Amino acid sequence: MRSITDDHGRPWEAVAIATKVAHLRDGAQLGFHPAGADAETVSAPITFNSMDAAEFAIRTMSEKELRRRLELAKTAAGLD
Repeated sequence: MRSITDDHGRPWEAVAIATKVAHLRDGAQLGFHPAGADAETVSAPITFNSMDAAEFAIRTMSEKELRRRLELAKTAAGLD
């Protein structure tokens, strides 16, 4: 998990969501949810071969890239 703020200054958390990936193997997908809220997680169309790989990517991804992915995920989910 990693905390970021969106373009409107609202805090979000980037998280790894457990999911099935290629060949129905266990993996993860990049997701975001509002910090401190019980709102639903929005997901980005990025998958990883494992939770470890997803957590590593979230830790090492630039803040600019995370914000870009967050904005794309929010738009796809119909959020502002």
